[in-house]
Amino acid sequence: MCSKTEYPEGNIPVAGYYEKPKEEQSYDWDALIAKIQKYGIRNVLTTTVAPTGTLSMLADCSNGMEPNFALVFEKRVTVGRFFYTNKIFEEVLKENNLYSEELLAKVADNYGSVKGMPEIPDWIQNIFVTAMDIHWSDHLLAQAVWQDWISNAIAKTINMPNDVSVDDVKASYLLAHELGLKGITVYRDGSRHKQVLHMASENSEKTFDVTPSDYITHYISNNIKNPYIKSQVDNALSATKLEDTLKPTQTVMEEEKEETLCPVCKNKLIFAEGCNICIDCGYSGCTSG
Repeated sequence: MCSKTEYPEGNIPVAGYYEKPKEEQSYDWDALIAKIQKYGIRNVLTTTVAPTGTLSMLADCSNGMEPNFALVFEKRVTVGRFFYTNKIFEEVLKENNLYSEELLAKVADNYGSVKGMPEIPDWIQNIFVTAMDIHWSDHLLAQAVWQDWISNAIAKTINMPNDVSVDDVKASYLLAHELGLKGITVYRDGSRHKQVLHMASENSEKTFDVTPSDYITHYISNNIKNPYIKSQVDNALSATKLEDTLKPTQTVMEEEKEETLCPVCKNKLIFAEGCNICIDCGYSGCTSG
């Protein structure tokens, strides 16, 4: 028994046990607590959810609470490059006479998603949802549902598209705290020139936009009481919807803007401390006199 914890007193580190009405609970927590008081507990924290991305690939099984990163994608590791296609998705395409190498290539070029693809029926688009189809705020809320019943932090990736702002990241951390999460892992797609999971094509481009669901919008309106956090999150979510409206204009402007690339690794250069530098390989455009 961990005598210096609250287990001997019948307390357990599971928020849902205390915060959710008993009639909404399906597990017999009282029986578990009685057994812990009688027999002790081997580990203080017994419900840790470990990272499961690579493990699920090796075992060819579900990766737990994470949505599919992509239905068709590339994984880069030290020993080489590997391409993955979701097997269930592949079977459904074949059953409906939709399967072809050309279609898989189009899915890969659409950020591994079928969303917004006219070749794919709506019912398939609604079933095969990927991480990039889900707004970061909805990723957070999904993790919060699990956190109520998990005693430790959860290894869940909050996927963000490449064009998110600093305010989005700030709002995600504030919302995570408000939701009672014990940890948060934010990843902005393309933030590194080389990353573990890649779309299969260098010319990948999304043909769809992702916005917060009505559920998360209503949840924030009805449940977030801290005025500062509420204003920050609301501003970030409102900016997402505004960007979708302005995107056609922004695309034209971006096409006209010349892109500065690192001469060594071809990653985008950033301007910092008076120099063009590359955060990937360390190249600097400044020279010492």
